[in-house]
Amino acid sequence: MTEEQIKMISEDPKAFLQLGRKSKELISAKRERVDSWRKLAESITVTLKHDAGTSGGGYKQGLVENAVCNIVDLENEIIAEIDALANIERDIAEAINLFITDDRYKAVLEMRYLNGYSWRVIGSRLYYGEDWVCRLHGMALLEMKKNARIKSANSAL
Repeated sequence: MTEEQIKMISEDPKAFLQLGRKSKELISAKRERVDSWRKLAESITVTLKHDAGTSGGGYKQGLVENAVCNIVDLENEIIAEIDALANIERDIAEAINLFITDDRYKAVLEMRYLNGYSWRVIGSRLYYGEDWVCRLHGMALLEMKKNARIKSANSAL
């Protein structure tokens, strides 16, 4: 865990924990764009002819090539985003384990920020009501912030 990450957690733990969600949203948006390009590429019909000098087939073939290039570029971006997401999730899990002592708090934070569960799902899995889950979440954030501040102050000495 870097000093910069600890500082971010000590100032706003929720913003740090939401980094993974933002990354997942980016990946999802890019996947939608890939699907859109695939549909476009599939809708283009290409007539290939033996005589490359004749006009007609080249324009459509260029459209298909352009679509395929865009798909490949986006898929490479998605792969890079997934690698970044894996690192973010590893950092979030480390922060939860480092700064949270209460197992209930850990469970709530992991389910919310690593699994992306709603308050209702978390409550049903932990056998708590949604209101109590939200209160546990708030207490977990306070504990995380306090412990990160302590860690940050100790490392500054």
